[in-house]
Amino acid sequence: MNKTILTLLVAATLWGYGDGKMYWAPHGCDEGKVTASKHGGHGMGENTSLHAMNLEGNSSVTLITPDLSTENLTLINNTLILPKASIGGYYALVLNHRSDNQVDSAIRYVSQQGRPSKVSPTKLTALPKTDLEIVPDPLHREHDRYTASKSYRFLLHFQGKPLANTPVTLETRNTPTQTYTTDSTGAFSITLPNDFKNVQVGKRENKPSEFLLIAQHNDTNLLYKSSLTMPYSLNPNDFWQSQTYGAGAIFIGFLGGLFLYRRTKIQGVKRG
Repeated sequence: MNKTILTLLVAATLWGYGDGKMYWAPHGCDEGKVTASKHGGHGMGENTSLHAMNLEGNSSVTLITPDLSTENLTLINNTLILPKASIGGYYALVLNHRSDNQVDSAIRYVSQQGRPSKVSPTKLTALPKTDLEIVPDPLHREHDRYTASKSYRFLLHFQGKPLANTPVTLETRNTPTQTYTTDSTGAFSITLPNDFKNVQVGKRENKPSEFLLIAQHNDTNLLYKSSLTMPYSLNPNDFWQSQTYGAGAIFIGFLGGLFLYRRTKIQGVKRG
């Protein structure tokens, strides 16, 4: 028994969200609490501040706008405040770092308000941004959000081509790492865990959490590592709502209405 407890404690100590990986996180994100924005890193009219985690040495940051134009940005103490948006829609924030034998990259998509863009977000996700890239397929609509207990599809590309049979890990702050493997087309699907703590009734009362996808690939004596981070929200159906009970209530209401209708009809016939 004591040996089992010790093993669990060691495992808990060794596991940590994003340890040693370069990724984007909302500035002020600590112990799973997201304080940068009500939308967990989505601008939506607010100043969006993001932090580059585990970044060492020189790097480059590129902001790709919804119309696919690019702008080079500068980190200050590994922190970035996005400039005021002139175009509404999704922006791709791309961080690149290269050493003698390793190439690291981190991507995050951020939704900003502004005049509508005439370019589809699918063109933004399809645009190659790094050598190794995790691509949402598709990226959810701007006014939607990633939600726990739901499944989402992604693609893994290397130099613009699908990368098959490659492991991709999923990390969240309250669930141990899960590993997925891409199929022959470089595609894989994940199911986000509903691992929120201290849940309050009402979706707006619960801050979003973060998920982190990580992939790596060796090629010509270089190790490529890439990450994708996005916020995700709890699923009310797992807490204070229930689709099953809701459907049952509708069905019972339907039967009750049908019974009253038939009863009224029969009584009308008898009176006639």
